[in-house]
Amino acid sequence: MNYPLDINAPTGLWHVRANTGDNLLRSWDFHVEDFMPERMALNLTAQKTPLAPADEVKFSVVGYYLYGAPAIGNTLQGQLFLRPLRDAVAALPGFQFGNIAEENLSRSLDEVQLTLDKGGRGEVSAASQWQEAHSPLQVILQASLLESGGRPVTRRVEQAIWPADTLPGIRPQFAAKAVYDYRTDTTVNQPIVDEDSNAAFDIVYANAQGEKKAVSGLQVRLIRERRDYYWNWSESEGWQSQFDQKDLVEGEQTLDLNADETGKVSFPVEWGAYRLEVKAPNETVSSVRFWAGYSWQDNSDGSGAARPDRVTLKLDKANYRPGDTMKLHIAAPVAGKGYAMVESSDGPLWWQAIDVPAQGLELTIPVDKSWNRHDLYLSTLVVRPGDKSRSATPKRAVGLLHLPLGDENRRLDLALESPAKMRPNQPLTVRVKASVKHGEMPKQINVLVSAVDSGVLNITDYATPDPWQAFFGQKRYGADIYDIYGQVIEGQGRLAALRFGGDGDDLKRGGKPPVNHVNIIAQQAQPITLNEQGEGVVTLPIGDFNGELRVMAQAWTADDFGRGESKVVVAAPVIAELNMPRFLAGGDVSRLVLDVTNLTDRPQTLNIALAASGLLELLSQQPQPVNLAPGVRTTLFVPVRALEGLGEGEIQATISGLNLPGETLGAQHKQWQIGVRPAWPAQTVNSGIALAPGESWHVPEQHLANVSPATLQGQLLLSGKPPLNLARYIRELKAYPYGCLEQTTSGLFPALYTNAAQLQSLGITGDSDEKRRAAVDIGISRVLQMQRDNGGFALWDEDGAEEPWLTAYAMDFLIRAGEQGYSVPPEAINRGNERLLRYLQDPGTMLIRYSDNTQASTFAAQAYAALVLARQQKAPLGALREIWERRSQAVSGLPLMQLGIALNTMGDARRGEEAITLALNTPRQDERQWIADYGSSLRDNALMLSLLEENNLRPDAQNALLSSLSEQAFGQRWLSTQENNALFLAAHSRQASAGAWQAQTSLEAQPLSGDKALTRNLDADQLAALEVTNTGSQPLWLRLDSSGYPSSAPEPASNVLQIERQILGTDGQRKSLSSLRSGELVLVWLTVVADRNVPDALVVDLLPAGLELENQNLADSSASLPESGSEVQNLLNQMQQADIQYMEFRDDRFVAAVVVNEGQPVTLVYLARAVTPGTYQLAQPQVESMYVPQWRATGASEGLLIVTP
Repeated sequence: MNYPLDINAPTGLWHVRANTGDNLLRSWDFHVEDFMPERMALNLTAQKTPLAPADEVKFSVVGYYLYGAPAIGNTLQGQLFLRPLRDAVAALPGFQFGNIAEENLSRSLDEVQLTLDKGGRGEVSAASQWQEAHSPLQVILQASLLESGGRPVTRRVEQAIWPADTLPGIRPQFAAKAVYDYRTDTTVNQPIVDEDSNAAFDIVYANAQGEKKAVSGLQVRLIRERRDYYWNWSESEGWQSQFDQKDLVEGEQTLDLNADETGKVSFPVEWGAYRLEVKAPNETVSSVRFWAGYSWQDNSDGSGAARPDRVTLKLDKANYRPGDTMKLHIAAPVAGKGYAMVESSDGPLWWQAIDVPAQGLELTIPVDKSWNRHDLYLSTLVVRPGDKSRSATPKRAVGLLHLPLGDENRRLDLALESPAKMRPNQPLTVRVKASVKHGEMPKQINVLVSAVDSGVLNITDYATPDPWQAFFGQKRYGADIYDIYGQVIEGQGRLAALRFGGDGDDLKRGGKPPVNHVNIIAQQAQPITLNEQGEGVVTLPIGDFNGELRVMAQAWTADDFGRGESKVVVAAPVIAELNMPRFLAGGDVSRLVLDVTNLTDRPQTLNIALAASGLLELLSQQPQPVNLAPGVRTTLFVPVRALEGLGEGEIQATISGLNLPGETLGAQHKQWQIGVRPAWPAQTVNSGIALAPGESWHVPEQHLANVSPATLQGQLLLSGKPPLNLARYIRELKAYPYGCLEQTTSGLFPALYTNAAQLQSLGITGDSDEKRRAAVDIGISRVLQMQRDNGGFALWDEDGAEEPWLTAYAMDFLIRAGEQGYSVPPEAINRGNERLLRYLQDPGTMLIRYSDNTQASTFAAQAYAALVLARQQKAPLGALREIWERRSQAVSGLPLMQLGIALNTMGDARRGEEAITLALNTPRQDERQWIADYGSSLRDNALMLSLLEENNLRPDAQNALLSSLSEQAFGQRWLSTQENNALFLAAHSRQASAGAWQAQTSLEAQPLSGDKALTRNLDADQLAALEVTNTGSQPLWLRLDSSGYPSSAPEPASNVLQIERQILGTDGQRKSLSSLRSGELVLVWLTVVADRNVPDALVVDLLPAGLELENQNLADSSASLPESGSEVQNLLNQMQQADIQYMEFRDDRFVAAVVVNEGQPVTLVYLARAVTPGTYQLAQPQVESMYVPQWRATGASEGLLIVTP
């Protein structure tokens, strides 16, 4: 399967889902991100065993270029952090170690900077600053190895610190929840138990390896943490809430444990905050905090039911084959009865009632020959009945264990023979040899061989796919575990994290992204079949590349599977690599860095000639000849300036003089492209006028002021009737079929109703009709990905909250797409229709999440649903009439128009005409009121005009709407995607309307005339001289839309929204942008406020070229935002409270969609790194409402970014 990704495809987690014909969906996840392949490798190593608190910590460092040369002289920058190690023993999941009340365990330590030696090695050491700690800790080194140009390769490593050889560990027998902590104004993950119940805990005494040791005299205390709050006044801070904390001991027990034993304790609790504390004879203390009776403060049910104990299951073999007999040892924490079961995703395959004594049970289970599958699990439930005479409550325990049926006889071993080192621009030959451990060599062994840049794979630590493991390895347990005590029992290893992703169309909110050329080597050969000896040869073409390739192979027959891998270093004798920013903005001055490395075994004298073209100019003389000893790297500085415009520049290097015995070598030619974009976002200016006969018009100055001529373009429209600029609306919608539901759907409508010839007549060049239809097919697929199981649609994906109005909008598009001959799955249409019918018959099923008028929102969604169903003759007339009786709930004319046409279509002409008349006399009441229909007065009028034209109704009303709509559109500088699409539909429906006109323009010597609207595209020179005279006898309507990038920073502005940006160091202190060092990390803090609720705010912060985002979606290879100072942690806590719909980390901008409520500031933070030295333009941050674009703000200008070496 090949699925092309658009250059502006949304970043984040993507899913491939496939049905192979058995109606079982398979899925595969992958990430889409902006990234640069790594050129270097960085290995950080700590000691494997924990250190004592007084010990010095040492980390070894090894850095090298992936083409084989050590990173001699490269700089390592980093930071040491101290963090508590609560989950200190991996072998004992859920157990907490250390005293949670111990202070000063989480802090930043020393900054690190060192230069690697001649072997590319170094050592980071830190004397103990934690000698007095009594809890397990980890010292974290987060370090970045910098290329010559400042771009990092980032890794992290942890060193465990244990205050003693053995420590007590505590595991609550009740679940934890993410709840709001009123004491710290943050959301925390806290164990919760019911009020007036018993809080039970498991206790162990263990070492770092997880071995449970014997101990006598563990002192267990239940402590109630009481806080008495009071108000305090100071001149500097005013009134502040403060508290005194008192620890009240409410219960004590003493506990003795045998080796390998887990103890149990429980205490009665009331309402409040508690801490359980366990003190060992060696004076070490472990404790956990929990709450009792927490209910109303969070949005959960407050249940803190005790979780089941665990049944330990052990098998006698590592794997089994059908026909074997397995022996299962069952060890329950208490004696009791229950059952054992073998389960698959299709249900139980075998079960047996069991009676488990205190010493455990040995169970023999035959492996049926029909169990030839690999989603099998053994499950057990053991219950101890309650005993009133002993006040013993019922006790239950659950066990779950994967049943491995992996057959090693079906594993193919692959050996790959490839050269350890090769030169670029040559074929790579890989010899494949398959073997088996037992039996004969299988026939027809197929092999797929790939070679991929290790610098790409290392970013995510990608593992070579193993088909044997995929078929025979452990599968996810196919059910969630429920019981009547605790609802869902906690699973282990299934993690949820904040998903970042977004709407690529928003890139254009900050101007077009720069062109970015990334050289990624990823070659895959066609599958081959090995010969009878299990041997074969594959050849892969390798281009102009220096680095390391991982060669990966997968082998398969009908029954057997295997994998293999090897590595190949690709290196030219002399390597020239240019270090440069990911992009530049017009006016930027940057110091590029050219690394030249001699990998030969003899000295070389090289001549290097440099040149620049496109939107780049060189600012230096040609370099002198370079003398390089064997294995030596030298650095040449290449200062450049970016010219104004949107495109790319190129640096060319010619390297000659290479001398190798027995070889005749010509000059080496290298080229590097870099995208150039304007420094500030594009601006649009619109103007229009009706010229009387004989009247002339000149282009207003506002179209030309403060605009870079290289980026200025315009479009002139001439018409004999009030015009709508169809070309503008198509151009603004014609992005690509990705994004949120509304923007995806809006962007697809023009493709349904236009073809290549029509677009060309409007001055729009683009794809062929075949590509246009393919794009619509992809768009339909994307829309359907956002359909929920109940038939409704969500804004971002099928797991999101349902959007009733957008559900009708999406179904409207899908129905129209089917009418235009596109393939839309009938089951999706049926589910959507069923959901729309529920809207009509049971409006209580609709949940309107954000609305200033819920009744109006419900009426709008019902009216639209009625229209879509009526289009298919499926709207019940009784339901339509019931909605009509609530017509007073409408706050705009559009839903009344939709309802009226639905009534007409279904046969109630009288009510239909009444509704249409009322619609034409019901203007939108309040533009500032959000009613979850994504509308505006302009959008409503445009869609009403389109509906009247489509249904051949009210010609006079159509003309009146067209005149007012044309005037509205003239005065609208910014349009939402809803408005653009509505205007497109209105303009398209009126395209055939005639109106004769004549004009003389400065564009052509001959007069122009016609009876249809005329569109002309204009460049900067044509715009500057534009003049139009009406030479006809009828009025001439003229519309001019121009866009360009400003030549200087725009003035700060604010309407409804406000935005502010601050630059901080990782310690939380303010930083000056006038002197950042290359490699230095900074925190960008954005604050957004609004004077009314804005549920669809879009924040775009364009980066200066000298800064690069540390992409938190690639956290394993980026600096981690949470590993920062306490001030930064406070900002992250504030950010955690924000309702963030999505975030994107792009090459040249940070994008976030957030809900901004009136009077509640939203905090956004991201991490960036100063990279290439130079002086860079710094754009202001901006925010706007996606569906009320007039609600927007541009932040203050901050001058230039200066990055020093």
